Amino acid sequence: NLIVILVLGYLYEIIAYKLTQWEMHRTQTDFDNHFTMKVFIFQFTNIYSSIFYIAFIKGKAVGYPGRYIKIFGLRQEECGQGGCLVELAVQLAIIMIGKQIGTNLQEIMWPKILALIQRWQLSIPKTRSTTRWEDDFKRSDFGGLFEEYLEIVLQFGFITIFVAAFPIAPLFALLNNWIEIRLDARKLICETRRPIAFRSSTIGIWFHILQILAYLAIVANVIQLIKKEIVLFFFFVGFSNCIYI
Repeated sequence: NLIVILVLGYLYEIIAYKLTQWEMHRTQTDFDNHFTMKVFIFQFTNIYSSIFYIAFIKGKAVGYPGRYIKIFGLRQEECGQGGCLVELAVQLAIIMIGKQIGTNLQEIMWPKILALIQRWQLSIPKTRSTTRWEDDFKRSDFGGLFEEYLEIVLQFGFITIFVAAFPIAPLFALLNNWIEIRLDARKLICETRRPIAFRSSTIGIWFHILQILAYLAIVANVIQLIKKEIVLFFFFVGFSNCIYI
């Protein structure tokens, strides 16, 4: 499942780019916003569909012996005796950690591959001494911040939407970000050409996407807590007490 998700992720980006090109937007900002939203919708569906299925659909309309609910003649999947929470946590761990490992390996290997291709195209011998500007020129172009934003936004979804089922997700996100900082620093300094800096007042449409994920996280976590039959009673008699039933 993880391999299929990673492969489809690259395919969806190509499809989103082609669809945005066909729309023929007037400005680059409109193009970037529509492309970003398409990629996010594709990636959100690709990554979170199996997780949402386990969390909210699996085992909810099974029926009972003698009268099982069937769709196209097939019985619906059932959760284990302990419920779907354990399966949900395992699925979250596999997809989140596996995607982080795959992304970090890509950030290590891909710039080196591009640098070798660039050196081969320019016919620069590796052993010949070169000047500083030649060293900079033979590096690959910096790909921009789109992939970085997309990775952080998807990670934000993992640590907010399903944190009730996988409480240690923020810890893995923190460890990944520590590694990511060093990998990005090495990529910017040693692997790619120096990018041209420009000012920006906001992060653009990414802010609205983060807002959507935050609202969705509230609803999803409330539903998960209700499913776990946790009821909170607040008593205001001088102070608030929280009783878990």
